[in-house]
Amino acid sequence: MTFKKKGIMAFNLNRLKEVAKQAPEQEREVATFRDENRDWLLKSSLIALEIHRYLRLNRMTQSQLAEKLGISPAMVTKLLSGKENLSLKTICGIERVIQFELLNIPSYEKGVFLKFDISKRLDENLEFENHQTFCKVIRMNEKTETKKKAMAV
Repeated sequence: MTFKKKGIMAFNLNRLKEVAKQAPEQEREVATFRDENRDWLLKSSLIALEIHRYLRLNRMTQSQLAEKLGISPAMVTKLLSGKENLSLKTICGIERVIQFELLNIPSYEKGVFLKFDISKRLDENLEFENHQTFCKVIRMNEKTETKKKAMAV
């Protein structure tokens, strides 16, 4: 059955019913899994992006990374998919190889709560001697931003 109105494309009711069928059980399970695990899936995909970036910048293959990590190339492929539930041991091993902190735990230092986010960086060319140096740079950056906001008012 097709309906036509002036200036509107034909509307096929039978085609709509065919397309609008209920999703198969497997698709519903996948959607439910994504909803229930949204938080760690997001973090896993951000980690995968950082590993991809590292490989590109260092002109390294997945096989070379697998060798450095002491894991199979298939496992590296899983890591790079962004859908792998990574253990802290795995994350620390990756951090040791790429020499970059993937996860940052909020810390308390001199009355200032610091929280880091792997999706935000100050300057990719900066290299820090240690975590404390990085914290000082973050604090200095926050103070500068606060002064700029106060002057703007």
